[in-house]
Amino acid sequence: LNVAYFAGCMTKLTPVIGRSVMSVLEKAGINATWLDRDEGLCCGRPLYLSGRIEQAGQLAKRNEELIRQSGAKILLVSCPICYKMFREHYHLDGIEVVHYVDYFNQLIAEGRLRVEKSAVCYVYHDPCELGRGCNKYEQPRNLLGRIAGIAEAEKNRAESVCCGGSLGSITLNHQQREAITKGALNNLYSSRADAIATACPLCKTTFARYADRPVKDLAEILDA
Repeated sequence: LNVAYFAGCMTKLTPVIGRSVMSVLEKAGINATWLDRDEGLCCGRPLYLSGRIEQAGQLAKRNEELIRQSGAKILLVSCPICYKMFREHYHLDGIEVVHYVDYFNQLIAEGRLRVEKSAVCYVYHDPCELGRGCNKYEQPRNLLGRIAGIAEAEKNRAESVCCGGSLGSITLNHQQREAITKGALNNLYSSRADAIATACPLCKTTFARYADRPVKDLAEILDA
């Protein structure tokens, strides 16, 4: 399998996620190429959302060339924003775009990745882009359930509360974002879980500013 990993802007700003993804791949015997290890690469979503469609398209073409030059058949991502962008706005015929929640579940099912279940109970936060945006609700829960206990928040899955860090909310000021984030955290606290798990670097970073308990990415938990 030829795997290329694209971390993206937000994962690069949360380096533990990228390191964890590569560490998990290594444990599974997957020799992957980290496309943006040395320099930050953007998928183009911020440009696209701000209406700069032409610039976003130019950036996408440069990224497409880089991805194809890697020779990979699988493009692995850890950011739901990148995942949605690659699937909807890129031309990557012959290359499968995969979020790690699917790929790591596959590696475990195939026996290539061995895991142990911890005693920690996590509440899983559904990121907007991965859940409502890509309809991936059970895959992250299946992965988390293999490595830890799970509790559910009062509002989850399609009714999950946004973390407040959304790139699409460009008109919100700091106070408004803070209110959304604290509301989302109170919803997660209703589960009485020991810690919070998510599969989005933006959600992890946003929650970590205010949370009263650990906030971890699924890749981070899997690599522990």
